[in-house]
Amino acid sequence: MQKTKYSKDHPVVAFIALLAFFVFLDFYLSAIPSAKQAQNYLIVVKTLSKIFPEGEPYYTKSVQSVSYVLSKAMQKQVKDPIAYAVKFGEVSPLLWSWASKYLLVFGAIYGFFYKLGIFVLLLPFVLGGVLLAQHLDRLKPYLMYLKAVWIAPLKDWDVIRLVVLHLSNPVPASIAHHNPKEGGLLDHSLRVCRCALREGEGLNKKLLVLASLLHDVGKIKLYRKEKFQSVSAPSPVVVKPKAKGGWRWVSLQVNQKVVNFVSIREISKRFKLPEIPEEVWKVVRACDKKAVEEELRQGLFKVSHLTKEVLASLEYFKDKKDGWRKGRYVFVLASSFNRKLSRLLLQEDPLLEIDTEPTQRGVHVIAYSVAKSEDLVREVEGKRADDLGLFDLKVKGTVFRAVYCFDLSKIEIDIPQMYKDEEIEVLERDGAGLQKEEAKGAKE
Repeated sequence: MQKTKYSKDHPVVAFIALLAFFVFLDFYLSAIPSAKQAQNYLIVVKTLSKIFPEGEPYYTKSVQSVSYVLSKAMQKQVKDPIAYAVKFGEVSPLLWSWASKYLLVFGAIYGFFYKLGIFVLLLPFVLGGVLLAQHLDRLKPYLMYLKAVWIAPLKDWDVIRLVVLHLSNPVPASIAHHNPKEGGLLDHSLRVCRCALREGEGLNKKLLVLASLLHDVGKIKLYRKEKFQSVSAPSPVVVKPKAKGGWRWVSLQVNQKVVNFVSIREISKRFKLPEIPEEVWKVVRACDKKAVEEELRQGLFKVSHLTKEVLASLEYFKDKKDGWRKGRYVFVLASSFNRKLSRLLLQEDPLLEIDTEPTQRGVHVIAYSVAKSEDLVREVEGKRADDLGLFDLKVKGTVFRAVYCFDLSKIEIDIPQMYKDEEIEVLERDGAGLQKEEAKGAKE
């Protein structure tokens, strides 16, 4: 039998014909959905809208097409797409209604790839973040140099290297009171820097900054962090010793002034820093003292850890007393309390620039930090303390000026009561202590 030239295309033609038949069959059966099918259709649309909201335009078009065809078919009780086309003369709505399920699929695919596209765009950043986290230690030196350049008072290589040295060794300015936070030494040194640049008029600015950053640099060798677990030692006035634990800064038991002097010399030699004359050091020492006073006035010294020890060491028995107990409270002379507190602070940090005696105005500088202590009682018997946390006290007719009040139940110490409650009267002081003190300073 002789084959025609189209014989080889018979399978393709058959496949196309079969495909056309199934498409027509699908169109005939689904172009006009039933009410139940339309309800299920809406449930699917709501679900897809929540998962892939980016395909919302396609979902809307699908719902509109199905709703339009279904509403008109129900009006005329038409269930056959061919009858619908003959009765209404519309074919396009039928085609959209039939294609609605494919529009849903397309909308879902579009939403999926939209999210995938965002993920692909973010992927390099995510991978970069992971790599940075894994190799952060390698980047720290570069980040540290950038920070040093940013905060350095002078954009000078020697100054930046000293700032980096401080950033690499973020020790506190003191163990427990004077900027005791990690990195406190750098904060304090920069404060001294700013003061020295103001006060050192006519002197070399670079030398002033270098001296300010070097003046306490020995603490980098002195201070270190260690883990501890301890219980306070027994004391006749401590009611309930408490166990303490955690991390703390400690200082090596060596001569701090010698270590500081040697450290300044070693670092100056290693960094090949210029020699700093005595006149520059004199300005820096004065600014160091001013910076400490400024930090004290801002309450940057933490002194609460010494409250119990100071109260336990004061005199309550002899004729010349430092304090008196009244019920649950103990009242102590501010001058005695601050003097003892200042001495304990100097024992902790001999390099601390702080006076144990009051200023010419009669107020210890440490009083500004004590005033912010949570241990102080600020209202007793309806009487309120002034801004420095001070009351006056009348004991058997004698008035004692400027006393602190502490709650013995909170501090957990026991102090004997030498007078009856009615022999001790709490008095309010005249005016706000802090405002009064600042007014005196302004007049001077």
